[in-house]
Amino acid sequence: MTESLQSGRRFFLAGICGAGMSSLAMLLRSIGMDVRGSDTANEGIEAVRLAARGIWVMSEAEAAGALRYDEVLVRSSAIRPDNVVLLAATRVGMSILHRTDVLSAVAERYFLIAVSGTHGKTTTSGMIGYALARQGFAPTICVGGHIAGFDGAFPPEGTERKQIQGCPVMVLETDESDGSFLKFHADVAVVTNIDSDHLGAYGGEFANLAGAFARFAQQCAERGGLIVACGDDNEAGRIVKSLPRHVLYGQETSNQVRLDYYVPTNTADIVREDVAWPFAMERGDEKSYLNAVAACLACEAVGAPVADTLHALEGFPGMERRMELLADHDGTVVLTDHADHPTEIRATLQAVSVRYPGRPLTLVLQPHRFSRVSKCLDEYGPALAGVPRIVLLDIFSAGETIEHREELDQRLRKSVQAAVGKALLPQMPVDQMLDVLRTSAAPGDVVLFVGPGDVNKLGLLYCGLLTSRNAIECQSAASLEGRSGQENGVW
Repeated sequence: MTESLQSGRRFFLAGICGAGMSSLAMLLRSIGMDVRGSDTANEGIEAVRLAARGIWVMSEAEAAGALRYDEVLVRSSAIRPDNVVLLAATRVGMSILHRTDVLSAVAERYFLIAVSGTHGKTTTSGMIGYALARQGFAPTICVGGHIAGFDGAFPPEGTERKQIQGCPVMVLETDESDGSFLKFHADVAVVTNIDSDHLGAYGGEFANLAGAFARFAQQCAERGGLIVACGDDNEAGRIVKSLPRHVLYGQETSNQVRLDYYVPTNTADIVREDVAWPFAMERGDEKSYLNAVAACLACEAVGAPVADTLHALEGFPGMERRMELLADHDGTVVLTDHADHPTEIRATLQAVSVRYPGRPLTLVLQPHRFSRVSKCLDEYGPALAGVPRIVLLDIFSAGETIEHREELDQRLRKSVQAAVGKALLPQMPVDQMLDVLRTSAAPGDVVLFVGPGDVNKLGLLYCGLLTSRNAIECQSAASLEGRSGQENGVW
């Protein structure tokens, strides 16, 4: 793999506009590689970002006839075997590598801070990278999302950078969903939590998932590295306690570093032994403060004082698609969030209640993946309890297939209905739903679009309608990019 990383080597990334692939594309470009790629949606915001760095994005149909044998095709687990670009690459005779293999080979050049966990790893990674950048480390930041308003994630070759053990720093969000995080041997490993998700990759057994996290931590320990883990999570605490270099953080008193969070003021104290650091984030909530503690400890491992990191994180702008403000129009606030698992949805709702206390909330939820919904079917309703108005979209497939998908959608709807009652609004076409939300918007309302699928595009469309006050046309909703078989033509 190392020979593939010679400066100027040609890489072609399939699905390049996905969060993880676009991040890899910009990383490869920053170290002198020739990079281009393709995607089903090749004209959106991500394609514009890539083009600004000299990375050409074409449609899959165009790409299938434009591949070169001397390029390396890079794919992720999301690329299906029948993908037209992958099939064309095979015909041309290109080398084909998995995204993680390329990324792990690049990561060997760096002092690696690798963040793992079922929930919170994107924000935690972003916090670590942002805080180190603010303190002059110029880290490379490979995260499945973008830090809002921040454009320094991939310092180009020649940038003056602080060295740790003779290497520049990389902050990396890893992925447990397919087990690929085990390809990374971190110098600092963060474990935010271990929840029951993505079990299909682990034989359906939570014990296998927990065992994979244990191996991830052990690989760091074998390098003499530091493991930072949330001791409030039973599994995360258990797997690191026997390792020689570890630190546990959390809200429980048994942790070595404790978060004392104060709901009325939305502030916190970070406490270690006899030292307490007061901490107030401009865009904070309870989970954000907890993630910030992990970020402080990871930054401390490369020499950044806790007090300096806390100061940097006071103004952390947040991650795009994580409690991101889309609009604030005439007193109506529109937010978008990436949450998919019921645990994450519950945390997002709690964060909204902290940031916008007492304000009426409408939730537009797009459940994600048939496998996740099947596993967590009865957890969605309790997670949504207390939300006054809920719009439940059809499940976003994310490339998965299932027989009788409509039956699963209806089972989920019935389960949610049983928990929330009349708060769940009836099904209707997307265009009608958006117009109902537009005409009923009032000063003080909060409208929250939630899910990793294309629900964010609905949020953006809604913002346009809200600010223009124009009645929606049916074709506007039907033409949204990225709809797989018109998923959510009705909600």
